[in-house]
Amino acid sequence: MIADSMDKAASFMATVDWLDVMRTGASVITAYVAYVALQNWRRQDKAKREAEFLDALIEATHAFIVDMAKPVTMVEMARIGMRSHSEDWGTEDEAGAVAHGAIAYINARGEQDSKRLFDALNEARATVIRLRSLGTKGQVFAFDDYVACYQAIVNLAWQFDRMEAFAGMIGSSTRNWRNPDVRSSLDKILTITPDELQGHLTSGNVAVLTFAQATYRALYRR
Repeated sequence: MIADSMDKAASFMATVDWLDVMRTGASVITAYVAYVALQNWRRQDKAKREAEFLDALIEATHAFIVDMAKPVTMVEMARIGMRSHSEDWGTEDEAGAVAHGAIAYINARGEQDSKRLFDALNEARATVIRLRSLGTKGQVFAFDDYVACYQAIVNLAWQFDRMEAFAGMIGSSTRNWRNPDVRSSLDKILTITPDELQGHLTSGNVAVLTFAQATYRALYRR
């Protein structure tokens, strides 16, 4: 009986095409190696694209901060002009004196200073557009903790919008300053100060850099 089983096993072994078995095994191994290589390539390609995005975001943020220096300085000069005109209203409360000083400044030189500020902002327009575009693009990558970074980008770009509103207000000397809505708009514009603008720009820059550094570290650990 044992001899019979051995004969059957030998017969089976003889009928097996070991070359085909080896070929099949080699094909399976080749497919597995190719799959692993493809997955590694995809991970490397994704990491490369993410790193390139972070590089572009850092560069765009830096360019935006640099370009904002001139408009912020012009806002500061305009505020100085408003304060100089408010000295004539010393008997009134401070807020009222500042408002009257702003109106006197706008009537005296607001139009020309507005044009200069708009010119400076137009020079920086390309950088704010790129920063906003990258902020939107970053959402596609689904980075961890990107929400804080995106909010920082939105806040940075908002400072550009606020300075545009400031320029628009000081350039409108023909407004009816007795109109409550016009005065309300003026009061909102008067909350924009160079120190406050610079504070937003600095905190936004720090938030973007902090996010980029943490994300770089995560990429390198993969």
